[in-house]
Amino acid sequence: MCYRTVKNFLNKKDVMNKIAVIYNPNAGNSKIKKLLQIKERLSLNNSVTIFDTQKPGDATEIARKEYKNFDVIVAAGGDGTINEVINGIDKNTKLGIIPLGTANILAIEAGIKTDVKSICKLIEEGKTRKIYVSNINNKKFFLMAGVGYDGDIVHKMHPSLKKIFGKAMFGLLGLIEFFKLKKYHIKVEADYHSVSGNWVLVTNAKHYAGPYKITNSTNIFEDNMVCYIFRDLSRLGFLYCIFLIIFYGDLSKSKKVTKLISQNIKISSQEKINVQCDGEKYGSLPVEIHFKSEPIQLIS
Repeated sequence: MCYRTVKNFLNKKDVMNKIAVIYNPNAGNSKIKKLLQIKERLSLNNSVTIFDTQKPGDATEIARKEYKNFDVIVAAGGDGTINEVINGIDKNTKLGIIPLGTANILAIEAGIKTDVKSICKLIEEGKTRKIYVSNINNKKFFLMAGVGYDGDIVHKMHPSLKKIFGKAMFGLLGLIEFFKLKKYHIKVEADYHSVSGNWVLVTNAKHYAGPYKITNSTNIFEDNMVCYIFRDLSRLGFLYCIFLIIFYGDLSKSKKVTKLISQNIKISSQEKINVQCDGEKYGSLPVEIHFKSEPIQLIS
């Protein structure tokens, strides 16, 4: 073996990273094929290990157990899988993502392309940006928490139907809930203010339900959290909010939407009201949401 070959071999070994990919098998067969293509490409210059999850909570447990043993932790799945992984790593862990979910809002928010070549290039380069997370009770979330309307949709979504029909199933359930449109009585307390409404969104992110912008007041790279309270919600008012999202990307233009910017928010009700967190079931009220400026090192 000549000197140049030996040198190149050693340099390749020097830059080899240990990459753990935590994967949600519910993503579907076509997405498994994509994952294997990414693994094959990354394995040319890195050591790649795939961990499959079997049930909710597994991604958090795997991440908590393995993050110190790898240079990079990669969440392969939707925003719910990413949420679980974030709850298992620390602020110094490099987090990569392989968007395989339904909405992939984090990928949209961070401008991450979803083709195999771009994903591999990002992970191998390993350049990170800080994203900021909030806490709902004792759990971290990085996009948003919803109380009421979207909480009901997420709680009624069956995983197998989500896997088969994807966004279409969310659209159908959204339409059903629109016609039912329960007027919940929700109380929001923040910084000595108390506001009541029928639906509440607390967001770190600019986007919602995919590529739709809902706010100009924050995004995942800003050290900020915004709460929107929908008051006196009617079907007509709901349609007006959709109009604002599509044409302005800003819910605060509605006179029946109250915007609060606070680092500590309490949400309660005398009713049992469903809560969603990063697009997954969370439980029901009451909840306390705190923004503690906790960063995550996202490869993007």
